[in-house]
This record gives sequence, structure tokens and C-alpha cells, in this order.
Amino acid sequence: MKSYLTFWNLLGLFLLIFGLWLYFYASKSPQTEILNYKVIEEEPLKSEKTEIRLYFAKKNANGFIIEKRIVTLKPGESKYQRALVELIKGPTQSGEPILPKGSKTPTVFVSGRSAYVDLPREYAQLGYGTTGETLLIYGIANTVLDQGPLDEVWFLIGGEPARTLGHLSLVEPIRRSR
Repeated sequence: MKSYLTFWNLLGLFLLIFGLWLYFYASKSPQTEILNYKVIEEEPLKSEKTEIRLYFAKKNANGFIIEKRIVTLKPGESKYQRALVELIKGPTQSGEPILPKGSKTPTVFVSGRSAYVDLPREYAQLGYGTTGETLLIYGIANTVLDQGPLDEVWFLIGGEPARTLGHLSLVEPIRRSR
């Protein structure tokens, strides 16, 4: 009768058990933290006119066109949020929209010198391709950064920290160009 408890059989069994343990340990879904950002921003107490700068795509999609608009902020309305509302309306001059017309407006939270843009879940399924996704994220980030003394923009999707949007990594924030 042959012995089944050889060194090689035991080593193989150990590697199999270790591999299964590693597989199940690594495949657990990561715990997502609940983000509760307070909006720390001075909002107007009365209606006031202000200039906002919006970033729209060039016709050939190789950069941005900056469009300036004068808007009236209502009492309690955030300049950052209003900029994204105007971004969804699309360009009034030359340029191409970076957000689908009529889509839900992302929400902006500001804390210190960081902004957090919460994209609706539908933005994850836009299917824009690499160029479109880059124009979308950087157009939103540049628009938000131009409205106040901010250094960086973090992105969330559906209230959870975003790792990617299609082909684009969102693990790091988008920072102001120097």
C-alpha cells in the first residue's frame, strides 16, 4: 500500500488551502465608509451677481474653451453648485457640452481648500470613452476650482468614493494647475 502522506502531497495540500484562503480573503468586498461632508462655505445672505467661469470642450475635443457668465446667486445658493447647474445647461457661445443636457446635477461639498463632487450613479454608465471621460472630469474639476480658493477636487459616485470613471482613475484628487 502506497503512503499518501508524503512531503510533496502535504506541501501541495498546504498550498491549496492557503490559496483558497487567500482567494476568499481578497474577494471580500471592501467596506465603504459613509461620507458626511459639511458644506463650509460662505453663501450670500441676499441675491448677488457674480461671474462664474465654465469649462466646455473644444469642437475637436482637444482641450477646453472657458466661458464666462454673470449669474445672480439666490440667498443661500452656493457658487460652486450654481456653476455645475450652468455647466449642465451647456455653452452659449462656441464649444461643446461636457455633460449630457438634462442630466442630474452633481452635488458639491466644500471643506477647507478641498471640494467633493458627488456624481449621480448614471454618470458611471455614460460610455464617453477615454477622451470624453477626461473632458468630463477635468471640465467639472476646473469649473469648481475656478469659483473659489480651492486646491483640489475629489470625486464621489452615488455618495461613495470613486476609484474610476470608465478608463480614468479617480483615486487621487484633481489639483489646480500651477
